[in-house]
Order: sequence, then C-alpha cells, then structure tokens
Amino acid sequence: MKLRVNPRVFLFVNLFLLFILVGMAISFFVFSLERGGKHGVFAYGQTKDKIEVPDAEALKGALAVQKALRRIAAENMASVVNISTETVVQMRNPYSDYFDDDFFKYFFGNPPPSRKGTQRSLGSGFIVDEDGFVLSNLHVVKNASKITIKLYNENKEYEAKVIGTDESSDLALLKIDGKGRKFPFVRLGNSDDIEPGDFAIAIGNPFGLNNTMTTGFVSSKARNDVSAANKFQRFIQIDVPINPGNSGGPLFNIYGEVIGVNSMIYSTSGGSIGIGFAIPINLAKSIMVQLRDKGKVTRGWLGVYFQDIEGDFAKSLNAHEFSGVYVSSVIKDSPAEKAGILEGDIIVDVDGKIIKRTGDLYTVVTELSVGKTVSVKVIREGKSHTYNVKIAERPDVEKVAAAQNGQKAESAEKFGLVVGEITPEIIKERQLRAGESGVIVLKVQPQSPAAEAGIMPGDIIRKVDGTAMKTAKDYEDAMKDGGKAHILLVKRGNFTVAVKIEPSGK
Repeated sequence: MKLRVNPRVFLFVNLFLLFILVGMAISFFVFSLERGGKHGVFAYGQTKDKIEVPDAEALKGALAVQKALRRIAAENMASVVNISTETVVQMRNPYSDYFDDDFFKYFFGNPPPSRKGTQRSLGSGFIVDEDGFVLSNLHVVKNASKITIKLYNENKEYEAKVIGTDESSDLALLKIDGKGRKFPFVRLGNSDDIEPGDFAIAIGNPFGLNNTMTTGFVSSKARNDVSAANKFQRFIQIDVPINPGNSGGPLFNIYGEVIGVNSMIYSTSGGSIGIGFAIPINLAKSIMVQLRDKGKVTRGWLGVYFQDIEGDFAKSLNAHEFSGVYVSSVIKDSPAEKAGILEGDIIVDVDGKIIKRTGDLYTVVTELSVGKTVSVKVIREGKSHTYNVKIAERPDVEKVAAAQNGQKAESAEKFGLVVGEITPEIIKERQLRAGESGVIVLKVQPQSPAAEAGIMPGDIIRKVDGTAMKTAKDYEDAMKDGGKAHILLVKRGNFTVAVKIEPSGK
C-alpha cells in the first residue's frame, strides 16, 4: 500500500524548514556582528583586546626623519628651478639619399634644401647665490639657442644666459636675468664627508613634473668607473629615484646641504632602476668659481697616456694589481717628458698622494694648479725614482691628438672632424675590444660636413676610400685631397656603415 502525501502539505513543510534555517543564519550573523563590534573584528576572525602600538622610540625616530625631510623641502623647493631649452637643429631630408643616384636625379632634379627645426628639452638646476647664478649639467643646455627658467610656485618665466661650461665635468653655470631681484639659494655642503648609508634627497623635474622630491641613500662614493666621457671626477652613486629631467638638480644630505649635482642614471628601461650618479659638490664648487671668474676651466696636465695595472697585464709586469699606474706613452714636449718620465714607468705617487688607479691620477693631476712644481714618484725596473714636474695647462683633446699623431689642421678644418689613434688609454676609456683597428673620432665640429654625414665622437673610422686606417697619419694621407668627396667605413658599437663625406663649400 503506497503512502500518498498531499502536495500542499509537502510544500508547507519545506517552507517551514527553510524559514527556520534562514532565521538561524540571521541570528548567528547578528550575534557575530555584536561580538565583532566589541573586539574590532568579526567573531569568526581572530580577535585582539587592543590595537598594537609601534615602539615609542622607533616612532619618535621615524617622525624626526620625517620632520627633517619636510624641512629640506620647505627650505629648498624655491631654489630648485625648471630649465627649458630650445635648440635650432638641421633637419635632414629623409629622401636625400635617393638623389645620390644619377637615374633618380635625372627625373626629379636636385633634392630640396634641408630645413631648420627647433628641438625642445627640459632639465633641472639650482640657484647658488642671491644674484641668480644657477648650476646645472652641460648636457641640459648644450647648443641651446634659448634658455628659460621657471621657479617653484611662480607663473613668471625668466630668460637665462650661459656664463661658462665645462665639457669634461658636464657642468654649466647660468645667470638668470632677474633685473635686480634677489633670489633664494641653496646651502652647499662638503661631499668629502659623505659615506655609504647616508641619507640622500633629490629635488628636480623628472619628465617635466616640477619640483619632485625623492629620497634614498648613498650607495657608493668616489666612482671613477662610470663614464669615459666624464673622467675628471669621482661620482657619488645613489639609489635615489632620478629620471630624465632630474639632470642638473641638487642632491641633498639630511642637513639640507647640497652634496652633489644629479647627472646620470644607469637604466635598462630609460627610467630609474635605483642606480644613479651625482657629481660631488666639492668638484662642482671649484669649477663653478672658475666659470664665474674666467668663463672656462683650466686643469693640470702631465702629458702621459696611462692605464691600470690589472689582470694578466699585472702578471706580465710581475706587479700587484692596482699598485700604481702604468705609463703607456709620453707626449712629446710635455711636462712629463721634460722632467724625465719614460714610457714603461709606473707612477705610484704625485704631490704626496698615493696613486693606485687611473682615476686617482686623473683626479690628483687635473686639480693641481697650473705652474706648480710637484714631485712624481715612479717605479722603473724595480727601482724608485722621483722627478720634479712643472704642471702645465691641459690642452684641448684635439690639440693633443694633433701634436701626438701629426694630424694637420687643414683636414680637420675642411671636413670638421679630429681623429686620434686608438691607444691603450682610449681602449680602457671607451671600453673597446683589444686590438680594435682604425682611428677614433675625437671631435666633430657642429654643422660641418662630418656632422651632416652623421659622424659622432667615439666613432671608429676603419677605412677611407677602401684603404685601412691604422694611424692618424694614414687618415691624414687619405684625406689630403680636400677638394673631393670620400667614402668612410665607420664603426659605431656593433654596426659598421659606409658614409659619404664631402668637403665644406661643395
């Protein structure tokens, strides 16, 4: 016999049970919420009787650092400036290469003339005295036809002029046309006092974001293995986030004193990855004074090419690594030659300062006063010798190259580039491969045939009109016919291209 259940009764029973379950769930939720209100969390979570308070002393220290950072910002924001530049550049016709083909030229005639355009860029700087002198990087204002400076929280823009520049240190001194206005300025500190682990604070205009402040630490000091182009100083390495636009801005210590000029970053992406470099303010101060007083910087000069003693080279000399600096060649009629220093000598002391690496010698010699006589101690065939050397003024790199290699001024003037031989020093500085053949481009005159052909300093000229280049004299002989065009085989990085260069006036 089957049991029959009334469908209405079955539905009623199910609804009744559902209401009971829903009621139990609501009661449990309310009960949990009430418990959570008393303890600060829901009842089904872990509860605490009170909120944990940080250690009082630790909090006090953190607040003191925060207060110091706020003070640095408040005192210095007005002294950090935004620098905008305009540069007139020659814009290359993208179709000009086609007109080298006679067939193309027959149908379309001569190529249209190249046009001039304006290139704009941004950077940072900081005011160093009330008269409106501004210190920045040379690469921020180089070749600028117009320089505009904007101050923090001001809508007005000021024009500025370049007082002097120093390519070797990448520094420039500017002057704001303030028409008698007195400007706020920063306090300059002592970069010799810094140590790794010290606080470092940067203020600048990354990507045009005016007066951005970032913080970090000094990672290392006295870096002289950073850039071959800036070999006269030892950089401060920092992990402070600096980006394009920060160049030329100040680096502060925790006391609010400037300890460096932010100059460059190491990056694989174009932005900060925590490796930045600043020019020590002590070096910048001495250069700034010379730029203000003379408009240029003079440096001491020995007149030698030299290299580090390391690796297999140290073993071949039977010497300890970095036990001095090896003289690879001596420039003719230089102070070193006149004093008696020879190729193969190892310089271990200059003016009482110990020399271990090339960076030591660069720094010591270039900071010596021109005309000063100093003692130079060398090791020659295992014996110590001391010579008195009268320091001369360091000549321009192209003059040194011309004197050393015999390059005539006519070819440099006709085509607008100066070359030099690839010495061991240049291999070290430019990080070239040992045995690199050719001659290296040391300087390219703006708007010269070489510049229009796209040749840049650091390029290596392998061949001229099919003839291999080994010395600067080879280059001079190949380019002596200044009235005709030449085909140069030029290497840049991992790429080698043929470049046509025509003499000026054609």
